[in-house]
Amino acid sequence: MIPVLSLLIFLPIIGGIVCWLISILLAKKFNFAITAEQQLITSSGKIAFIEKCKQQWLRYGIAWIAIAIILIELIISLYYWYDCLHSLSSGVADTWEKQLDVTWIPFLGIRFHVMLDGLSVIMVTLTLFLTLLTLLYSLKEKHTNIGLYYLCILWCCSSVVGLLTAVDLFLFFLFWEMVSIPLYFLVVLWGRRDSNAQLRFNGAIKLLIFTQASSLVMLLSIISLALINLSLTKVWSFDYDTLINTPISSRAEFLLMIGFFLAFIVRMPLIPFHSWFIDAHIESSTTSSMMISGLLMNAAVYGILRFVLPIFPNASLIFAPFVMLYALGSLYYSAFLVFNQSDIKKLIAYVHIALISFLTFMIYVGNILIYQGVIIQMIAISLSITGLFMVSGMLTDRYLTRNIKQFIGLRGRINYLPAFTLFFVLAILGIPGTANFIGNLMQLFGAYKLYPSLVLILLIGLLFASIALLIRMQPILYGLTSAHEANISVIYKAMSPREFGLLFILAISLLVIGLYPQFILDTSYPMIYKIQHYLDASQIVDNKEGA
Repeated sequence: MIPVLSLLIFLPIIGGIVCWLISILLAKKFNFAITAEQQLITSSGKIAFIEKCKQQWLRYGIAWIAIAIILIELIISLYYWYDCLHSLSSGVADTWEKQLDVTWIPFLGIRFHVMLDGLSVIMVTLTLFLTLLTLLYSLKEKHTNIGLYYLCILWCCSSVVGLLTAVDLFLFFLFWEMVSIPLYFLVVLWGRRDSNAQLRFNGAIKLLIFTQASSLVMLLSIISLALINLSLTKVWSFDYDTLINTPISSRAEFLLMIGFFLAFIVRMPLIPFHSWFIDAHIESSTTSSMMISGLLMNAAVYGILRFVLPIFPNASLIFAPFVMLYALGSLYYSAFLVFNQSDIKKLIAYVHIALISFLTFMIYVGNILIYQGVIIQMIAISLSITGLFMVSGMLTDRYLTRNIKQFIGLRGRINYLPAFTLFFVLAILGIPGTANFIGNLMQLFGAYKLYPSLVLILLIGLLFASIALLIRMQPILYGLTSAHEANISVIYKAMSPREFGLLFILAISLLVIGLYPQFILDTSYPMIYKIQHYLDASQIVDNKEGA
């Protein structure tokens, strides 16, 4: 019997390969059938119609296979989440874990060790939910080589689910590296339609260089940590539970922590490591942008919570003031850059960087209330930014441009789209009732007692980002009232049921979490408590050594 955890990781990529093979086989069959019909039918219009129908059938058929696979995955993850809540609420156990641990490369001590706990089940469910929305949105985009396209999306999903569940650090690194490969192809092969191949290649290669170079530093840290453990125990091991208890000197701990931190901070990304992120968004399609922002950045934040803080608690506490100042600088810099953006995707990307900078600051303030707020805020940012990228794609389809300066007032012209645009902008700002508000509130309550002055400066920076976003998005609702005045082409096309449904699902999700976040708080608490325990234990040790 195949373990369900391994199915959760590998089913998407297996399904992607199946989609690719089916598309190749059916494409060959269609081409053969059309050639035979060309010998019997003289009407070129009829042949073109038949060919178009077959291509549509192929495109939607492959897409719905991919959607069905992710739906199965989502059902599995929701079942695990329900089981976690049931176990914790009934008092069966203080913690909830599902593990799969088998030997993989014995002579190096590498094992296929994956685990679901409260934190990872939340992140896996979020990943699958965002992937499902991406696949549904992709139905409106017409791409070539459709089988390979869906293989890349499902491959990316598998890699992220793998790194979110990996307990063996070498396995985590393997999945961490795998994410970049399908994203590279998504940008190069299916990037923005109004860009040339060279620009798409430049954006994709920058993504690959930045992410791979930073990951090599993390690999050196992982190997060094394993070597230290080998020198002490005479056993090769990359297992998280083993390495977290490895005694290392303060200097070594700090250097190893820096290796992990750099890898995660480049992928988040904070200033000045953001150029790959901006270029990748500029040259990406809407679906690719949703994958980059929804999956890649969440994985980096998860990495800091899961690996950096628990494995290197002393170094993290020493490094915390520097990270907080660094995050403040990144927030202010990205907030001011928002004022100057005319490309709507660049605008959203810089807003996302500002929000992640805020999140990074809060992570390094550190207490249970803040960490739980970070989890909710991470979910809220993912949902609201995904919603804004969907809106940007819909606006681009209607304006035939991404330049905000050419946007015309939509209020009263296209039903619901202006309302959704305003909702996601306000959600980013953290209006009451949304998940963003609850996440911000918990973090600010937890941080203000410790660093009131820095929190005030942080809030001013967040206010700048909010004002900038409102100013730049204002023309979408209340810009010029006539396409003739703007001298541009605009298509006042009503929202399709699919477009409305996707934005509605995201909006409802933000409201549900905002009004009732308790199920997320209950699920994440045991893991958050462990993180806080490691940090508190390191503080006790430092105090004893100081005394």
